[in-house]
Amino acid sequence: MRSISVSDVLSPGKLKLRALVFVLGAFFAVSTIYLVGLEPMVYLHDTFHDVRHSTGFPCH
Repeated sequence: MRSISVSDVLSPGKLKLRALVFVLGAFFAVSTIYLVGLEPMVYLHDTFHDVRHSTGFPCH
């Protein structure tokens, strides 16, 4: 059985990587919400409708 120390879990390299992943994820989420919020709803509906058709999901 291997024991895990706190220094292994919170090493500086892993903390930097986690921070980078968090920042990039937050930026992606905010930019997606911003772009979707500015897009007219008709275009969003048509886009998702086409995605449903392309994946074979029945939508009507």
